[in-house]
Amino acid sequence: MPAKNSLDNITDTDTDTDTDTDTDTDTDTDTDTDIDDELILDKVSAVLETDEQPEEDIGKKINQLRLAKSYSQRKLARMAGLTNTSISAIERNKVSPAVNTLKAILEVLGSDLTTFFSDEWKEPKARVVVTPKDLIELSESNSRVSLKQVYNCSTTKNLGFLIETYQPNSSTEEKIAHEGEEIGTVIEGKILIRIEETTYLLNQGDSYVIDTMKPHTFINPSDTVTRIVSAHTPTTY
Repeated sequence: MPAKNSLDNITDTDTDTDTDTDTDTDTDTDTDTDIDDELILDKVSAVLETDEQPEEDIGKKINQLRLAKSYSQRKLARMAGLTNTSISAIERNKVSPAVNTLKAILEVLGSDLTTFFSDEWKEPKARVVVTPKDLIELSESNSRVSLKQVYNCSTTKNLGFLIETYQPNSSTEEKIAHEGEEIGTVIEGKILIRIEETTYLLNQGDSYVIDTMKPHTFINPSDTVTRIVSAHTPTTY
């Protein structure tokens, strides 16, 4: 009987040892996964927190992803739970986004941190000719104002260009304001431009030059379509 008891004890001990070994293996796997995630976050944090110009041009890459989706800054901001001002500042590298903010932006744009910071990232090739189908609509689908951006995939351009169409008795949002300046020409119809408390009426052939830091609104007061071509800085919109 004692011998049998000893054998039982040995068997129980071996079983416990095997169980512990399996548990250790699972722990190692979880640890490896955690380490991989931490390495990615460490790399992202290092890029975002540097005081110098980062090797990764985060703003430019976000801008490219956004335009590839044909999203305006306002649409991206709304979908990511941010403000238009925040998206504009991030795209121009005026501020560095927090990791969670960047993750939220990339999720909307169909990307992730690993892909965004991978060595396989390739900049799109700039086009010389931009056809009508290549224009990017910046207005919402239900808007009666169309703002089509002439985008050729260039990452070095310093000037934005819009082809604008205003349906009868339509207007842009109230008191838009953003950093930069804008120059445009009315090529058809007429437009009212309200800048702060002053209103200007432009007819076909008239041009305007405005400081876009001042709150402004474009209004088509007529029963006919108005068309404008305009150039603006910064290139992001």
